Amino acid sequence: MKNEDVDWALYHMIPDNGKPTITEMVERSCFSVDEVKASLARLEKAGLIYVKGENVCLLSINDMFMMNEIRNAPSDIYIENGVIKVRK
Repeated sequence: MKNEDVDWALYHMIPDNGKPTITEMVERSCFSVDEVKASLARLEKAGLIYVKGENVCLLSINDMFMMNEIRNAPSDIYIENGVIKVRK
C-alpha cells in the first residue's frame, strides 16, 4: 500500500471532536505501529493534524493557516506545546 493511501485512511479515522490515541488507531486500522507513526508524522508535517504524546487531533482550517504562517515566519517565532513563543 502506498504512503498516501495509508495517510488518507488514517486521516479519515480521526473524528472531528475526538482525540484518538495512536494505540487505538493501530487497533482500528490494522496497520503496524511503525506505519501509523510514520503516517501521523507525515500528516503533522503537512499541517493537517497535531500529535501530542499519544493523542492525535485534527487541526481546524484556522489552525492550519496559523501553523503555516508560523512555519514561514522568521526563525525567532516557534510553537512549544501549543503556545506561540518568540525567542529572546
